[in-house]
Amino acid sequence: MRLAAALVLATALPLQAETVDPVPTFDLDSSITCLAYTLYEIERNPDYAASRAEWLVFFSRLIEAKSGPEDRAAFKARFDEALESLRNPMFDVNEPATPEEADEILTGTGKMCWFQALAAEGGPYEGQ
Repeated sequence: MRLAAALVLATALPLQAETVDPVPTFDLDSSITCLAYTLYEIERNPDYAASRAEWLVFFSRLIEAKSGPEDRAAFKARFDEALESLRNPMFDVNEPATPEEADEILTGTGKMCWFQALAAEGGPYEGQ
């Protein structure tokens, strides 16, 4: 599953060079988290790959638009950290989240990505 998700990500990332109207209040760290969340969703359910391709492209472009040279250099480490925190959520430092807490973390992350970026002004699903 992870290989399939990585392939989807790899095919979406070259599109990041195209322009995007960034959501002004959506910061770089949140954009990286949302890209990781989208990939994590595809890992958990490969059937989401087609419906999440637009999300991958949007967050890739948003990251590109908000990144400077130092951000680009640190992208892989920051993305890997965000993805790992979704795969293995922690309630506190060195304390794994319970299943209920993990579900709450993932639900909150998904809502943030949807309401603050995807459905917000400038997002691909603006006003939905």
